[in-house]
Amino acid sequence: MSPPTYAAPLTDLGATRLAALVTAREVSVVEVVQAHLDRIAATEPTVRALVHVDGADALDRARRLDVRRAEGADLGPLAGVPVVVKDNVDVRGQQTTCGSKAFGAAARVDAEVVHRLRAAGAVVVGRSNMDELAMGASTQTSAYGRTHNPHDPRRSAGGSSGGSAAALAAHQVPLSIGTDTGGSVREPASQCGVVGMAPTPGLVPMRGVVPFAPGLDRVGPLARTVEDTALLLSVIGGRPGLAAATADPDVRGLRVGVPAELRTSRNEVGVLARLDATVELLRELGAEVVTVSAPAAGRALATYLTVTSAASVPVLAPYVRTGLAGAEVERRYAWGLELLREIPSPLEVAQVAREILAGQVTEALDGCDLLLSPTMPTTAPLLEGHASAEDLADPMAAPYTDCWTVVANLVGLPAVSVPSGRSADDGMPVGTMLMGRPRTDHLLLRVAAALEAAGADRR
Repeated sequence: MSPPTYAAPLTDLGATRLAALVTAREVSVVEVVQAHLDRIAATEPTVRALVHVDGADALDRARRLDVRRAEGADLGPLAGVPVVVKDNVDVRGQQTTCGSKAFGAAARVDAEVVHRLRAAGAVVVGRSNMDELAMGASTQTSAYGRTHNPHDPRRSAGGSSGGSAAALAAHQVPLSIGTDTGGSVREPASQCGVVGMAPTPGLVPMRGVVPFAPGLDRVGPLARTVEDTALLLSVIGGRPGLAAATADPDVRGLRVGVPAELRTSRNEVGVLARLDATVELLRELGAEVVTVSAPAAGRALATYLTVTSAASVPVLAPYVRTGLAGAEVERRYAWGLELLREIPSPLEVAQVAREILAGQVTEALDGCDLLLSPTMPTTAPLLEGHASAEDLADPMAAPYTDCWTVVANLVGLPAVSVPSGRSADDGMPVGTMLMGRPRTDHLLLRVAAALEAAGADRR
C-alpha cells in the first residue's frame, strides 16, 4: 500500500474522498470502518444519534470488501464508505423499530435503498434515531431517548430524521439516509449544519420503508457536502449522472424566486439575515433574484397537518391498538379520527387548500428556475422548549419548524437544504432551502454546490 495522501483523520473526510482512497488502495475498508466505529463510541454517549450499531457485522462486510478489492473487483462508487440508515428503513436481520416500542420485528430483506447502498460498496454501520413513527420534528419523541445536536447538546437535532443529521455533524459517518414527509430530512439538516435533500417524488424507491403518509413520504440523502449528497442520491436514485451535477456549479443566467410569504417576520432575525446574505451571494454569482408570491404557502403547515393526520389513520391504527404507542402518536391518531368524522370535512377543505397552494407555487415557478427560502424559521430550539403538538386542535401548535418545508411535500417538488452560515442570534447553523420543478434535482444540486463553493456557510 502506498504512503497515504491524506493528513486529516479518516472521520473528517467525505464520502467521495474516502471511496477514492479505498479504490486507490491507500486505505483499507477495515481501517475506514474501524475509524468511524471508534468515533461513534467516542461521541454517542453525548449525541445519541443511533439506536443500533452492529460493529461486528460492519467489520465483517469491510473485510469481505477488502478481499474483493484484492481480487481486482470494482467495489463501486461508495467503495467502503460507512453509512447509517434511519430506523424506519429495513435492514435485513435487524429490528426496524421506527422509534417505537410498538415495532421490533426483524426485517427479512433489505429495503431497496439499502440494497442499492450495498451494491455500490457502502457499509451500513448503524440505524439512526427518529421521532416515533416519524411523527415529530425534534427526535425527542423516540421511545429510545432523544437525540442531541452536536453543535449544542442542549438543543434539538431536528426531526424526524434527527439521528441521521446528528450522526453526520458528529462525524460518526460521512453519509446517512433519512425520510421526509414534511421536512424530516431538510429540517434536521438545517439544524445540524449539513446538507439534506427531499428528491423528486418517486426517484428513490420506497420499498421496505415504513410509511407515515403515503403520497407524501420520500427517502432522502444527507451528507456534509453537496458533492457527497449528489453522489449518494445518484446511488439510491439509480441515476449515476446525478453524481456529476456538482461538477460545474454555475448559476449565471438563472432566475431565482423568493416567495414573499416565506420571508416574513415569523422567521428569526438571524435566519432572515442569512437568507439575505445568500440572496446577495447568488446575485454576485450572476443569478437574478426576484420576489414572487404564493399566498397559500403561509398557511401550508395547517393544510399539511390536516392532510397527514387523516392519511396516517390507517397506518397508525394497528400500532395504537397494541397500547405501546407514545403520546405524540396517540394524539395525532385521535385527531386524525376526529377529522375523518367531522362534517363538513376539514380534510376536504385542506385538500382544496393543497390544490390552491400547488397552483400558486407552480405559477411562481413558471417565471423562475427555482425558489429560495429559509429551510426553517428558527435555528435549533432548546430541547426543553420545543413545540410538540400538545393541542392538535390548533395545528399551528404542532412542530412549527416545518412551516416552510411542508410546501415541497404538499406540491410534490424536489428540495434541498444547504448550510448558509450561523445565526448572529445564537451561533447555531442556518439552512437555506432550494425548491424546483419535478425532476430538476440536478439543477438544485448544481445551485447548492455553487453556494457551497462560494462560501455561503462562511460569509
